[in-house]
Amino acid sequence: QMKKNFYLVQIGVSYSSPCFLPYSVGCIAAYIKKDKEITDHFEIPDIVVMREKIEDVIKRFRNPHYVAFSCYTWNMEYNKVLAKKLKELYPQVKIIFGGHSVPSGSSFLDELDFVDYLMHNEGEETTAEFLKAIIKGGKLSEVPNLSYRTADGNVTTKDYHPCDISAYPSPYTEGIFDNIMKENPGIEFHATLETNRGCPYGCAYCEWCYTKKLRLFPMEKIKAEIEWIAKNKIRYCYCADANFGIVERDVEIAEYVVSQKKKYGYPDVFKPCYAKESDDTVFKAGYILNKNHIDKGVTL
Repeated sequence: QMKKNFYLVQIGVSYSSPCFLPYSVGCIAAYIKKDKEITDHFEIPDIVVMREKIEDVIKRFRNPHYVAFSCYTWNMEYNKVLAKKLKELYPQVKIIFGGHSVPSGSSFLDELDFVDYLMHNEGEETTAEFLKAIIKGGKLSEVPNLSYRTADGNVTTKDYHPCDISAYPSPYTEGIFDNIMKENPGIEFHATLETNRGCPYGCAYCEWCYTKKLRLFPMEKIKAEIEWIAKNKIRYCYCADANFGIVERDVEIAEYVVSQKKKYGYPDVFKPCYAKESDDTVFKAGYILNKNHIDKGVTL
């Protein structure tokens, strides 16, 4: 049987260089590519990331069955136009919107008739569950973090937040971005690094994290990613933790970034958002980066 094409789309901020590697959907791609049941039934082409004219980006799609978009402030309107166009060209395609700008609940489905599914919260396990349900012809009602239409109206399934992220593969070391970098030699790519997920605080001005529980990625994974970033001459690395310096080991991470910079000359900048409660750990980590000219100062 022919494999179905499952496309992942994370359009970058600008039309020109520099461009962030599509980390969010890269994590999802790395996760689902590890699952033989999924790869036996689905082809997962290279991530669509470059912000090109819509008529040009459309040409990147070959017989798409499912197209999943990562939605954030800077690409939401672009995603809508592209998704609508895909639906016109390929009426059978199923469009999935996920990411930070997709609200909880199913209201988006009423607004956007060309979107078939909404994914809420973190995407790795939800995407895997969703694809497996499709393979088995099973019930989507058992897939968490999902909104979709039925004859009786919209349905939103149960909320699920993964607790154990320790076995999540890295999009960097799994080679998810290798082709993107090869095909765009003129583009300066930036990287995103996560050392943990979650935030214990509930600041009214912020909507950063899905869980109050702090979940740590394994140190060996983090170090392998930092080394990959250095070896691949990535000049700018954004640390996407909500609170860098919240745990003691962040000092060791800062030291490791410096060691790789000394060894390979990269990254030039390692930019974290520091913990809200600035303490000695934040000071130590910030001082190490500042002294080595990798970061300018601690965020307030």
